[in-house]
Amino acid sequence: MTRYSRIVAGEEAHDLGETGLQRAKQWLEFTTRVDQCWTRHDRPAGELLEFQWPHGRDDGPGARFSFDLGGTFRGDTLENQSFVAEVKAYKKENDLPTHFRDFLAKCYVALETRPDRCDHFLWLSWSPFQAQRWDQHATAENVRKSVLHEANRRRTLGLEDESQAAAKLSADLLVGVAERIWLVTLSEKQEQLVLSANHYVEVVRMITLERRGAA
Repeated sequence: MTRYSRIVAGEEAHDLGETGLQRAKQWLEFTTRVDQCWTRHDRPAGELLEFQWPHGRDDGPGARFSFDLGGTFRGDTLENQSFVAEVKAYKKENDLPTHFRDFLAKCYVALETRPDRCDHFLWLSWSPFQAQRWDQHATAENVRKSVLHEANRRRTLGLEDESQAAAKLSADLLVGVAERIWLVTLSEKQEQLVLSANHYVEVVRMITLERRGAA
């Protein structure tokens, strides 16, 4: 592979990621259950998606990470509850298991440091992964394994030794993260099964009027 082809491939992956980000945002909004939604690029709201690894990582202390999307829900039991989301516009499994493992570690840190931003953690992709273990993805045990993985335990817990790191884990946080995980697998056809743009505007208008009347 030439240097040029590698650059093009990287640019295509970036473009695909940005397109997926906007598609995920639109899908969430068109469910009408999202009151506000912003991406990591939106300022100043995008700063609410940024967190810091407690113990840094290879690129130095205080290294930061960011989720792709965030916002608040509306209606029923979700009213005013916050969420952050990771978006992966993959059509095949590829390295999704690795990304999901890191996502769980990020969720652990986010819930520990800013629980007000983290009522829910959404994983949005266009491909499932490790289907035989699908029912185990959003479990406290999987969160535990992800945080203790050699790629995460140093930057999350500040320890290289796995047994020492395990002793430092918070059982409440492990359960808290697991309970907040949403696994959402989209498809191009499924994206069409939402309100039309015109109907969406009307529904949001009705919701806004209803809220004003209740105020």
